Amino acid sequence: MTSTIAEKLKSSVDSAPADGQAMARLLADGDRESRLRFAIEDMMIDLTRQKVTDDHLHLLLQYADDKRVMEKCHAMLDGKTVNLSEQRPALHAHLRDPSQPMAQASVDAMAGHIDQLMEMGITDVVSIGIGGSDLGPAMAVAALSPYHQGPDIHCVSNLDPAQIGDCLAGLNPATTAVLVISKSFSTMETMANMHMAKRWFADHEQNASDRMLAITAMPDKAMDAGFDKDMILRFDEAIGGRYSIWSVVGFGLMLAIGPSGFRAMLAGGHAVDEHILSVPNHQNAPLNMALMRYWNTTMLGHTTESLCPYDQRLARFSAWVQQLEMESNGKSVNAMGDPVNGHTAPIVFGEPGSNAQHSYFQHLHQSPIITPITFMAPLRPLMADANMAADLVADHHDALVIQMLAQADTLALGSHAQDDKDATFLGGRPSSLITWLQVSPYTLGRLFALFEYVTTMSGSLWGLNSFDQPGVELGKKRARTYQDIYNMDGESKNMGTSSRHIFKQLQDLRSGPQIKS
Repeated sequence: MTSTIAEKLKSSVDSAPADGQAMARLLADGDRESRLRFAIEDMMIDLTRQKVTDDHLHLLLQYADDKRVMEKCHAMLDGKTVNLSEQRPALHAHLRDPSQPMAQASVDAMAGHIDQLMEMGITDVVSIGIGGSDLGPAMAVAALSPYHQGPDIHCVSNLDPAQIGDCLAGLNPATTAVLVISKSFSTMETMANMHMAKRWFADHEQNASDRMLAITAMPDKAMDAGFDKDMILRFDEAIGGRYSIWSVVGFGLMLAIGPSGFRAMLAGGHAVDEHILSVPNHQNAPLNMALMRYWNTTMLGHTTESLCPYDQRLARFSAWVQQLEMESNGKSVNAMGDPVNGHTAPIVFGEPGSNAQHSYFQHLHQSPIITPITFMAPLRPLMADANMAADLVADHHDALVIQMLAQADTLALGSHAQDDKDATFLGGRPSSLITWLQVSPYTLGRLFALFEYVTTMSGSLWGLNSFDQPGVELGKKRARTYQDIYNMDGESKNMGTSSRHIFKQLQDLRSGPQIKS
């Protein structure tokens, strides 16, 4: 039956609104909002500008039923094995469920170590991680800067020594602590930066052992690396890195906003879990967002997607979603090992509005390549400095949101003007709109969980396992092989010609006289 519905969806593509005039006719339907506008408390998800008719929506919801999307979602929430390749559950939602023992244990473990660091007089914390061990915590710390009450958090991810060098250069080793975050505790970039931090403490005659914490699913490996068991925060192997902000991976965020703020973030995420469990499919916000992603990518062939938060503090939110979606669903083989028919995860990119309008929106408006976009904005400003002129702050923020609305409507409707210049704005460009009252730990938790569900539900529509990442490993394996050859001063026979040339240059430069700065 699934293939029949998929065939019906494919045959219905030509009836999707193709330009601004067709979109205008759809938007004139007074009942469209009741079918394509969804609420999770004060958070509103508006899909009315998507290129779907009622017939499309009906078929898409049928397709979700046949692909057992909600059944798989409930299996995940019940702790059943959903990561088939690794034969594990995916337990990240359990960490935000107050009825789950692991949730309270995780928060208690972090709170205890916060007390320990504060007693030491720590003023700065360097958080070393990469990918899921960096993107979520780094983004959340910036997003919630008005709630900051703890030590300054400095995030380091890149193997480039310039990043950690620049970071440590401005810090006092006597009042600095370091978090080393790695699920496997073998990630090359993280281990290299960990060794740099250890050397930095030693060079300044500071004992690293009482000011460096390991955060990992492999505590034995952390102990092998020299960490005392009392300086290790463990999370379960069933917590995927890109879904791990709810776990002890979020320790740096808890340091920044305090245990009560962190619990509020967990509660926001849990509110989305409750939404999932309590509403019918046609009112389910993340399910319908996932259906639009599937429709746009697989059926309409729009293989890119932009995420544009009209909130400067959410500047890194697009990067977090980029990893979440592209690492989870960027696959051409389904969960059973069979080739996927058609496109899967879109290429996700984005910048905050209104900067994005002066960067890549020209492409969004007129390029032959159509890029669906998700606009996001709080409706109230949040200022760290309460002394700033309230009237000007309100004016600025309202103007920002108005710009967002104008962009969304222009993309959808185009221009009906007759002169040649405006006639090139045909419209028919799909977008979604997410608004909420004000950024807080609670509302950020809802956003995190919302997009997690959009990703895993999209994966179910494509028949993928959204909890593994086998393709990431090949490049890592080759890098380890090259590094071994380099360390042993071996020959680079199996490299491409260009790589061999640069490899030889590195070897010659390393063995020659050192360049002084």
